[in-house]
Amino acid sequence: MLLRLWPEFGSNGKDIIKVHHMLNHTSGLHNALVEFGSENPMEIADWDECLRQIAMSKPEPETELGQQQVYHYLFFGWLCGGIIERASGKKFQEILEEAFI
Repeated sequence: MLLRLWPEFGSNGKDIIKVHHMLNHTSGLHNALVEFGSENPMEIADWDECLRQIAMSKPEPETELGQQQVYHYLFFGWLCGGIIERASGKKFQEILEEAFI
């Protein structure tokens, strides 16, 4: 299902990752953005670039998909927001504004 929602996410061996792997932190992507923004911390404020970096990321080779639960501490919000954007066809900011403002 994730690949149908977010086709570019399927690159670099992520084509078998499903939404439930992301939501229960068993996708192996717990370090997906760990180096992003290390030279320029303001990069992390660029929503679309963060989504692009996640789509280009690779799962950690030492974690088996669906087996080891390792918290996606840095990018869980972008990941969920990216899935929500693809499923709704709206920008995440727009969805938040509709829901809360």
